[in-house]
This record gives sequence, structure tokens and C-alpha cells, in this order.
Amino acid sequence: MKAENLFVEFDSDEPDSSPEIYELNIISGGSRLYGYLLTPDKRAGSPCPAVIMSHGFPGYTTNNDLELALMRSGCAVIHMNHRGAWGSEGNYLFTNLKDDLIAIAKWAHNPAIAEQYDIDTDNIFLVGHSMGGQTVLNAAKELPFIRGVAAMAAYDIGAAFRYKLEKELFLMIETEGQCLKMNSASEVYENALLNHDGLSILNRAELLSQRNVLLIEASFDTVAPADKMMKPLFERLKKLSACVKYESLKCGHSFAGQRMKLAEILGRWIENTVQ
Repeated sequence: MKAENLFVEFDSDEPDSSPEIYELNIISGGSRLYGYLLTPDKRAGSPCPAVIMSHGFPGYTTNNDLELALMRSGCAVIHMNHRGAWGSEGNYLFTNLKDDLIAIAKWAHNPAIAEQYDIDTDNIFLVGHSMGGQTVLNAAKELPFIRGVAAMAAYDIGAAFRYKLEKELFLMIETEGQCLKMNSASEVYENALLNHDGLSILNRAELLSQRNVLLIEASFDTVAPADKMMKPLFERLKKLSACVKYESLKCGHSFAGQRMKLAEILGRWIENTVQ
């Protein structure tokens, strides 16, 4: 894996070594999750680290650019849509997100799958944006084989209730969530209300202290303000002497104007963390 190749392509493809895109469907909670897997050019070396991407709520802001950059650097990249999102079966609930990601990670770690896609099972990373940031931080505690976890502008449902942001959360569910498969916005909100303590990333600090962690803040973020949602976790991890790195980019929640810097931070962290 070479971060210097995040934005570099081979001069031409070769039939026996060129990158590939594979359609995937993985079962979680009895529902099929749909997505794809990118494999790098075999000239980049093998077996390759794997990155599992977790999208935010509801998934409008995609990370395809990061996925392709990481593929060029030599990573296999798995993109899956959570239950009820973008064609995947089942209904969307916040409590389903962690279980979906655990199912995907265990699938990638399976020796038969790893051999099929040339995945290095000692170097599997979880990367998530926004609600996906919360998801990867929550899932990592139950996946001892994960090499590292990176959260970008992580949303924290626990913090939303601690700081009385319930109205903003419900409005987000009601408006942005119209593209999701769910019984009602009220049901999804109720799911957050009843489980916000268990979903809170701040309560994951001790379990995350044994992981390699990267937190990337968007300093102009008004959706998931870092001082309320991600910095408290960073401060707690520092007190626990965790292997945690914190980066800040001057941009809004989507990182729209800083995507190349975001890719470089993420790529270099993965390169330095690979075992």
C-alpha cells in the first residue's frame, strides 16, 4: 500500500492485473445489503489491505472519490448500503447500522472471501463519514481483528440528546430520510431516543483505547459540530493513552472543498498503520 499513489494511475491497464469492480450482496439481519468491492491493480502488490466504508445519513454524500483513491494506493475497498438505504433490503434503523457493519467486516475476514479477493485479513480498516463515523466507532469494539478505525465528521446521537438537539435530529430524519425505506420518521426517531446512550461514541472510549483510531474534524461543521460530538471522545481517548490521531480541515460537514486533503490524511494514516 502506497499513499503516494492516491492520485496516480498506471499508464495503461494490463488484462491480467487491472483493477476490478465486483457487485456484492451480504446478508445482515435477514436482509440483503447491496454494494460493491473495488480491487486494486495487482501490480500494486498483494495481499492488499481492505477498507470498509460506512455511509452517513442517509447517504447523499458519497465517498466514491476516497474509495477510488484508496484503490489506486493499493487497498481493496468495500462499499455497502445499510439496511433500508439505496436499494438494500429491510428498514432503516440506527440500531441496525452497527450490526450491518459487523456482518460486512466478518464477511471480509472470512478466509475463503479473503483468498478470493486477495484481502490481507491482518489489515482491515473501518472508515465512516457522519452517521457512518458513529457506526464504525461503535462496531470496532466488537471486531478484535480490525487494524484501525477512522471517523470523518462523526455524528453522535448521544450528544444530540445531551445538547438538546432533538428537534434538529427529527427534522433530519423527516426530510433527508425520505429516500430511505422506513415505516415512519417517528419510528426512526424513537429508535434513537430509546438507544441514544448505547449509540453514543463517547461511551466507546475505553473499548476504543485498544484500537488505532483516526478522527477527522470539519471545523466549519454545523451538522455534527466537533466540539460537541467528536472532540470529547478524543480528549477521553488521550487520557486513556490510546493510539489516536486527530486532524482538522477547514471545511463544512461534507468536506466538499477539501476532498484531496481528506484522501491524503486517510491514505497516509492507513499506510502508517498497516502491519
